[in-house]
Amino acid sequence: MYYPYLRGRQNELLCLRELLENDVIGKKIVPIIEPVRFNSTYISVIKKFVEKHRNIIIIMNPKVGKFKEEYDTSQANIFNEENEKRKENLKNNIEKYMECLNSPYVLRAYLVDNEIISKCMEGKINSKDVILINVGKDNVSSYEKYGEELSAKYTVIPNDQYFNGLIKGKTIVLEDGFKKARRNSEYLKENDQMFSYNHLFFDKSGYDGFSDYSIVGQSFDESGFAPLALAIHIVYFDDGKHLKVHHFVSKSNESINDPARKFQEAMEDMLDWDKSNFLVETKGLNSLKDYYFNGKFPGLGVIKKYSIMHHIELMSKFLEEK
Repeated sequence: MYYPYLRGRQNELLCLRELLENDVIGKKIVPIIEPVRFNSTYISVIKKFVEKHRNIIIIMNPKVGKFKEEYDTSQANIFNEENEKRKENLKNNIEKYMECLNSPYVLRAYLVDNEIISKCMEGKINSKDVILINVGKDNVSSYEKYGEELSAKYTVIPNDQYFNGLIKGKTIVLEDGFKKARRNSEYLKENDQMFSYNHLFFDKSGYDGFSDYSIVGQSFDESGFAPLALAIHIVYFDDGKHLKVHHFVSKSNESINDPARKFQEAMEDMLDWDKSNFLVETKGLNSLKDYYFNGKFPGLGVIKKYSIMHHIELMSKFLEEK
């Protein structure tokens, strides 16, 4: 099972919705969403998973973004809003969200910290009913101390060398395989990198699944800016079925002007590279090619959306064949 860990940014959510609508995401893919905004797109995507009878994991205590602030504001505004139509919309959003959370297809997860550990120990959270996510090794001492009492439906761990023998129950290995450069132009120096082996060995290593942050990486930054160089990150399998990522980078990188030209250059790099390498055809990859051949610029967020779509569909195809 593959559990892609995504933040609930607009294009990441739309990526999941488009995968579902095009029926190109198999049941061996269960996304983990750390929501960063409380809005209609977020609710509609969860609702779509419920309607399709597909599992999705929602982190209930997100650490990044403005989700909690916006959710609390929406609840407060139900009572404070004087406009009846807006009040009804706010109320409907909250009700739809709570209805989704109560669906058996929505699995609740928590990022493990001292507060969550205390709630598990006090019985406020039944760990066996939820997914506990450890993104780092900070919680090793708690598992050494409480072990059995922190047994969860699934436990996500970053590296078995830290948690070896401490986890009771099913485990998912989480790894950030994306080596993020400070500037896109730096990918020109090393445009082909290893991404992960976990899809090949997770079950042999005793894991029940594997997870990563796709081509976004673990670090979170809400601020956007126009880059000097435009890069498209596409994952692929080498001859040994190892998962690698190739960075296709624009050439006219002297200024931030003309991003459409930069996109054309990066896509030309991709098409030229693919003449001697076989990229698996996916909905995401074909969508990028459609923009290129139609002479259109999709925008940076949409490029990222289709790159993530390609990754998730590629893993879905691999697991279905496996």
